[in-house]
Amino acid sequence: MSRFASPLHRLYEPGAYQTTELPSSFWADSVGTLPACQALSASGTLKTDIAIIGGGYTGLSAALHLAQSGRSVSVFEASRPGWGASGRNGGFCCLGGSMQSWAGLAKQFGNNASRQFAQHQLAAINLVDHRVSDWQADVDRHSDGEMVLAHKAGRVRDLHAEAHELAHFADIKSTFHTAESLQEQGMNAHGIAGGLHVKAGFGLHPFKYLAALHKACLAAGVQIFEQAEIQRIDDNGDTVTLTSDDCRIIAENAIIATNGYSAENLPGWLAGRLLPVISGILVTRPLNDSEWREQGWTSDMMAYDTRVLLHYFRKLPDGRFMFGGRGGLNATQEGQQKARATLIDEFHTMFPAWRDINITHHWNGLACLSQSLRPFVGQIPGHPRLWTSLAYHGNGVAMASYAGDLLARRITGDATAADVGPVMAVPPKRFPLAGLRRQYRWLAYAAYGFRDRFL
Repeated sequence: MSRFASPLHRLYEPGAYQTTELPSSFWADSVGTLPACQALSASGTLKTDIAIIGGGYTGLSAALHLAQSGRSVSVFEASRPGWGASGRNGGFCCLGGSMQSWAGLAKQFGNNASRQFAQHQLAAINLVDHRVSDWQADVDRHSDGEMVLAHKAGRVRDLHAEAHELAHFADIKSTFHTAESLQEQGMNAHGIAGGLHVKAGFGLHPFKYLAALHKACLAAGVQIFEQAEIQRIDDNGDTVTLTSDDCRIIAENAIIATNGYSAENLPGWLAGRLLPVISGILVTRPLNDSEWREQGWTSDMMAYDTRVLLHYFRKLPDGRFMFGGRGGLNATQEGQQKARATLIDEFHTMFPAWRDINITHHWNGLACLSQSLRPFVGQIPGHPRLWTSLAYHGNGVAMASYAGDLLARRITGDATAADVGPVMAVPPKRFPLAGLRRQYRWLAYAAYGFRDRFL
């Protein structure tokens, strides 16, 4: 029997993991009230076919498929569904999931595996598209694909290389734009030298989508427990036992769906394999027509730039502007105040006409990187009844939804590891000097910042 026990070991300061309330984000403030879920009994025993730790896109997507296949499913969320990255992200339902290029993945796994991963990414977008349509969910959908913006002239050739990979590995059409043609389309930002319109994906309100997924799970019979932190997992061989305070949950299989908010020792296999990174987002008040014209940004297409420490942004349907970026190094109050100030300064640099526009919301969350720079979907090595899906590298709206569904199909036997493909089925290794991840990430950020600015 294997036991993974409290206290839970996490990488950041406690402020990153407080679960008493939802983040003070625009998404949380504008989503409305989610249906109330059950409170877990303080003691006793609960039996279920599948126990899922985490109530975000991954956990709820897996729960929905499993419940629809006839399993009894219980989801345990330490706070409320949507508290983590699923309710904090930028709402880009787009290609992504890995920080490696398709050519780089092809070099490692072969062309067919890279193409298979590309098809998974397209299927992920289609899954969310079909859900929103089938559920008639109002998720503030907009944007015909996304625009990748070269943040300086030296990155323009990178866009042409990306267009070639999109066509070769994914059969995705894209269109190159000069700085002038971008301005004609209402996409004027300081320093932009060109853009590539990738014709896949769309923008949405991430919490409204989470609310629709939450509603579908409840309708399918999924039990969702809030304020139900799991502190221990006992892998008994024939069953899995989870412990939350004095309550025991006995299941045939368990899914770890906590992504960047995972504890290093729940289970211990996770230790050193993930690197959560802080990403911050700000949202302005609604802008009027003259303010949009003054900056020259009137398009509702979602966009991001070619920086390693990238910025991502879009005009929201109610006339607000959302701007996000990487860079925070710790979750202390002082550290987050510095990160907020830096993000605002970067926003003003790219969009100088909006320097005096009021910013109504700012929040942050953890995006999840793996040592392999790839997602992982599958059985936790050495534990045949423990499963996980995680590490979407900042592109989890589509990929987390799809990966959770794919993981459920692995558990029911409707999909094999070959169907998942090696890009996502091969487990990540541990980071070198894993205990120093945060320290050498600081050095990496300094190097990335120098590269973004000067190289």
